[in-house]
Amino acid sequence: MRKATEMFFKFQSVFKTSIITLAIGLSSYSDADEISQNKKNIETAVNQSFQPLMAKYGVPGMAIGVIYKGKIYEQYYGLQSQVDHKHVDSRTLFELGSVSKIFTATAGAYAKTQGKLSFDDHPSQHWPALKNSEIDKVNLLELVTYTSGNLPLQFPDHVKTDTQILEYFQNWHSKNPIGQYRQYSNPSIGLFGELTARSMQIPFTSLLEQVIFPKLNLKHTYVNVPKAQIKHYAFGYDQQNNPIRVTPGALDAQAYGVKSSLPDMLTFLNANLSIEKNGSDIQKAISETHKGYFKLGNMTQALGWETFSYPTTLEILQESNSEKVVMQSNPVVKNTVQEKSKVFHKTGSTNGFGSYVFFVPEENFGLVMLMNKRIPNQERIKATYDVFNSLKNQ
Repeated sequence: MRKATEMFFKFQSVFKTSIITLAIGLSSYSDADEISQNKKNIETAVNQSFQPLMAKYGVPGMAIGVIYKGKIYEQYYGLQSQVDHKHVDSRTLFELGSVSKIFTATAGAYAKTQGKLSFDDHPSQHWPALKNSEIDKVNLLELVTYTSGNLPLQFPDHVKTDTQILEYFQNWHSKNPIGQYRQYSNPSIGLFGELTARSMQIPFTSLLEQVIFPKLNLKHTYVNVPKAQIKHYAFGYDQQNNPIRVTPGALDAQAYGVKSSLPDMLTFLNANLSIEKNGSDIQKAISETHKGYFKLGNMTQALGWETFSYPTTLEILQESNSEKVVMQSNPVVKNTVQEKSKVFHKTGSTNGFGSYVFFVPEENFGLVMLMNKRIPNQERIKATYDVFNSLKNQ
């Protein structure tokens, strides 16, 4: 009787184990099926939304990355160079244009976590030569959010050297009340980046390449592309389809000088999607860049990022990149409430490249678009929005 009882319990244990093993197996198959289906859905959505733009604008090459439900998907199209017919792949380096500004903002936020600066600081605290100038009335937060008063979109053409940059800021005068108008500006965030580097006592390019990029675990992201990586550096193409790469300019590294690969940009995007509470200093810096400070219509200017209440519409996203918003000075109001549900995005361009980064934490979705030809921002935004809605509605 005792043996029979023991055999019964042994059988029962084996039976339970088999059921558990079967359940785990079925769950694994189910997860694998879901991932496979998501991959197919993403490929279809990306192809339908972005491939027509390549044909319409004659874009030689493109890389699109999607983060969805915790998984990362990469798709590569076309050529990184029409001269040697080398195809775009995971090592291809694209110019980010103004998406570089997010890294500048992250560097400033990191310096803040290190106690090297405060966003309430004024320029002369880190660059004494600016003392008693009108620009010294502007604080660092107003520089990084383009609310100095009226720093322009670009430096004047004659401003090229370090001496000319200093003289430009020493002689600048505000036309609008500081902190009340937003005018999108390379000199504004350029000066913010320069002051950040001075607070850390390291040149700005070195700050990114030796401190910020490694802390973000970016392996193939540069301001100055090393000789060993030049073979992966795509050629951009201008509107006449001539090969072109960005040329040096005043405070260019801070405003539009970063080059990166799709895997690195997805690593950075994933870090923005999955911020840990009480995380590392670089995670705290990323979190800092998400805070919105000034509202312009439906858009809130954060640090580098432009943010919107979620859900939002395609029209609202496109309006944030309209000629009025990008090219003109517009009144803003201080943002007093940090919304819990947000959409984040940033466009970037050089004369031969176009980029776009978009993410929605609540939906665990993000997308990176890198192209070696500039196309209208409105087209990039619409294609991305279509991919997002296609996946969300399935």
